[in-house]
Amino acid sequence: MKVVHFHTSSAEQGVSDRARLIALCTGALGLFINFFVCGVYILSGESNALVLSEVAVYALILAVITTCAFRRYRIKQTFTAGLLAIFVVFWVGTLIEGITEQTAPFDFPLVLFVPLFLVIILHHRVLFATAPIQAACVYFYTCEFAILDIGPNWLPSDQNAYALMMSAFSGFSFCALGIVAFARERADAKMIEVIAEKETLASTDGLTGLLNRRAFMDELRHLWSVHKTVRIAFIDLDHFKPLNDQYGHSVGDQILCKVADRIRSVPFVAAAARLGGDEFAVVLEKDLGSQSIDDVLSLLHQTIVSDIRWESGVITIGTSIGYAEGKTVRQSLSGLLRSADTAMRRAKGSRSDWAVFNPRIDNAALATSTLEVELKSAIQNGQIKAAIQPIADAKSRKVVAHELLTRWTDSGFERDPSPKDFIPIAEKLGLLNEILWVTLDEALAHLDLREQKLAINASPAQLLASDFLETLLSVLGRHDVRPSAITIEITEEVAFRNVERNVAILEEARSLGMTIALDDFGTGYSSLSMLDTLPLDKLKIDQSFVRKSDQSAQSKSILLAAIRLAKQLGLESCVEGIETQKFAARVAVLGADTIQGYWLGRPQLVKDAHQQLQIAS
Repeated sequence: MKVVHFHTSSAEQGVSDRARLIALCTGALGLFINFFVCGVYILSGESNALVLSEVAVYALILAVITTCAFRRYRIKQTFTAGLLAIFVVFWVGTLIEGITEQTAPFDFPLVLFVPLFLVIILHHRVLFATAPIQAACVYFYTCEFAILDIGPNWLPSDQNAYALMMSAFSGFSFCALGIVAFARERADAKMIEVIAEKETLASTDGLTGLLNRRAFMDELRHLWSVHKTVRIAFIDLDHFKPLNDQYGHSVGDQILCKVADRIRSVPFVAAAARLGGDEFAVVLEKDLGSQSIDDVLSLLHQTIVSDIRWESGVITIGTSIGYAEGKTVRQSLSGLLRSADTAMRRAKGSRSDWAVFNPRIDNAALATSTLEVELKSAIQNGQIKAAIQPIADAKSRKVVAHELLTRWTDSGFERDPSPKDFIPIAEKLGLLNEILWVTLDEALAHLDLREQKLAINASPAQLLASDFLETLLSVLGRHDVRPSAITIEITEEVAFRNVERNVAILEEARSLGMTIALDDFGTGYSSLSMLDTLPLDKLKIDQSFVRKSDQSAQSKSILLAAIRLAKQLGLESCVEGIETQKFAARVAVLGADTIQGYWLGRPQLVKDAHQQLQIAS
């Protein structure tokens, strides 16, 4: 299999575009000059049937050249044939004028230079081929017609010498132009070769000689624009890193080269690439003949995993292949790539040789993969927005704080992902702090925190970031907000990961005036043991206690016990999940300090909430 490039290099395209421009300009300018000369002949009364016939033929030929150049149809062949046809018509008309005694004194310079202008931009072989024809025509014309006007009293020998001299001058002019054209064509060929070599180096993986990732994507984009169906397979070598560590990078590189050679040898592989590391990709041909896709994938897998014999023994390699087929009318190229990658991961996870993308099986994994890809750009593009939910005094129902939440808007999906969809992914990708700073910056720009507080959620991974508090203080300072207006809400996970480090960060935050709240209290297994470990100011009692308090007296007693525990420890209590007035009244009687839930207000984008406050005021 030879690596296929489906489109021409930029140098070839440049030369082709130049030829098209020359043909287009020559045809258009020729038409203008042709009709201008025709008009002069008609106005001067010198027009005749021969002249008009020549003009008509020229116009037809030039129109064909212009049209073909404009439509990019066989430009080179049409241009060459058209100019040669004009060359022939010119000489036929000129000789007929001589025979019919319609020549004029200024016709002689025309026979020397007009053909020269006609063929000046043609290929060197055409110039060398027409040189003797031009010389012969000039000699004949000079002897038979022109000499009567130039030197009628010359001796025959002088006339012959003069005709030979003009003939040689005209023929040598064509040859000189041929030499120039040859040099120009050699320079073009060298330029194409050099640029093509550079493009090959830029598009080829330096180790294996396959296409690199950028070139592979360029090929796919081209295929996507011209074909109805595109078939690709992603290939990932199994356990290559341990093998690389065991035998060394030199042997590892040679194995990658061997795998690349094997991929090249597989039938039906139209293009192959090394995407990086031990990852490869192939484009399969449109026509697989009598072979099924299962047969081709099986052959591809068997070819790659054959044992590699080495000086020190035999090396066994494994691979996982994921296949996807894209209908260019129905889906996107990025969707096809994600499908192939998802199928490959399923093959690797299930220890299968290969897997074909199956929407029924892979859609959930593909959705997660898609969210991972899109989340970063969503942060950068301003699609991640700040939302707030009110927290009120349990007795007066006056809003005393808000909890900062996150929403993904204008996502482009069928529905915007919920926090349950993308927050775990953000934590996995290490993007939680980036999301926090974006949403906090937006919230502080709209909220008045002189008499209220803002609660922010922080995971253990966020707290462990070396610049967490420094960045938090920087954002607060930018909006002139005091640290005491901020409540940091944590979950019990803080007690399981780097406890000492987390406690130190939280104590430093408290020393700056911030409030520390334990969120979802009562849902874990060790909440009570943490109360003595973590520096806390507030307990947020999980909404499950409120919902169960209607079911039995025992559940109601547990809710009361949680509120009393907070008071005995000197902590503020906040009950979550207040969805009705009855629940709000109940927890107020039980002694809760603050409440939060849909009855008070659903989460709302900060921008919308700010506009409503402005209207209300």
